Amino acid sequence: MQKTLQTSKAERISYGLYFAGQNFYYMIVASFMTLFLLNKGLSEATVAAILIIPKIWDAVNDPIFGVILDKCHFKNGRFIPWLKISWFALPISTFLIFSMPENISQTAKIVWAVIGYVLWDTSYTMCDAPIFALSTTMSDNVEERTKILSLGRLFATVACIVATLAIESLYMSTGWTYLTLGICLLSMLLMLPVLFLAKERSVGTAEKDPTLKEMFRALMGNKYLVAFLISYFVIASTMFVEILIPIFAQYVYGNTDVGTVLIGICMVPMIVVAAILPAVIKKIDKFKIYIFCLLLFVLTSVLQYLVDFNNVVVLYISMFLRAIGYGGYNVLIYMFIPDIVEYGHYITGQRQEGIFFSLQTFVTKLSAAVVSSFSLILLSAVGFSSSNVNAVGIVETSAAEGFWGVFTLVPAVGTLVGMVILIRYYKLRDKDVQEMSEKNHSQKEKN
Repeated sequence: MQKTLQTSKAERISYGLYFAGQNFYYMIVASFMTLFLLNKGLSEATVAAILIIPKIWDAVNDPIFGVILDKCHFKNGRFIPWLKISWFALPISTFLIFSMPENISQTAKIVWAVIGYVLWDTSYTMCDAPIFALSTTMSDNVEERTKILSLGRLFATVACIVATLAIESLYMSTGWTYLTLGICLLSMLLMLPVLFLAKERSVGTAEKDPTLKEMFRALMGNKYLVAFLISYFVIASTMFVEILIPIFAQYVYGNTDVGTVLIGICMVPMIVVAAILPAVIKKIDKFKIYIFCLLLFVLTSVLQYLVDFNNVVVLYISMFLRAIGYGGYNVLIYMFIPDIVEYGHYITGQRQEGIFFSLQTFVTKLSAAVVSSFSLILLSAVGFSSSNVNAVGIVETSAAEGFWGVFTLVPAVGTLVGMVILIRYYKLRDKDVQEMSEKNHSQKEKN
């Protein structure tokens, strides 16, 4: 018997719109900041350092914010107030990064980029962990949460497509400053409705707030959280697809239109997966679907390595096949932390959405920095350099072939390792989580 939905349609749509706006910010920073800094004349090694240094701050910032999120209770909610703060902070920090002046020294550019990135990173933490955690308080029905999160991923995917295609096609003609300003204004508009429409229903606070020692003990005792985050980090840190496509198009193909098409091809399967996922999960456990998508990505990545990337038709077809598994990965990766929250609550009696989702945010941002830095280090190792191009602005054949190996094979290896970790150590399934959620909810009502 299907449970009555606890959330309204407007509430769910506003939740999805928030992810749309958030992902406009995320895409321009995560996928295009590397290209932006290369365009500003900084070397691959310098850009790699710029992207990884702020993660030292992240190592402190994200876990602390998770603890604050769990222990801080505002009058009008636990999570929505943080979304309101980040609504102002994100556009300011994003615009700061991409408004770097042209006529400053290399040292000044490095300082500007690091400061801007640290501020953006902090602002993103204040929105990402709370928006995911909000889904666990909007409803205590696991199926409804999946519907809410799937809608969020659907809107996020559409935003990723629109943002990526727009940025890829406009940055050379419009310029980074005006393009970023437009993205910030649009994102603020999209992220506004949830601040007024979303409701926190199932908060589940304990009678006495746990101490920091008790919280971290519960955290380290959650074996599924540890297994999931390690797997996620390994996969995401080698997932070079989106980060390298713009560089591939400009410096290997010499045609940014190719990059626009490739990114569009990557995004289409995400829309399909996000749209059909709630119906499919009713029949097939999402863990099985996720593992299938990872395996498909591994196999098609190896296949793409074997094709001739100079043949544009073959390039597009192989990219589409690879994008099916890639799209499934991108949609499903954010569906597991709510389940782990329920498991943690079930075994410890403590509901720690804040620290769990902050750790997800930390791994997301850490892997985004690592994937950018790691990809640039590997590209340098195979002889690729954006400053070493021929008369038409593209790299030599040997560098292009090395680039292709990094683009296809390294993500396949990382995904395979992450998949093995999950199969071996992650045993939570949808049926188990629903039973845990019902028991947690009934226990809360007794208290």
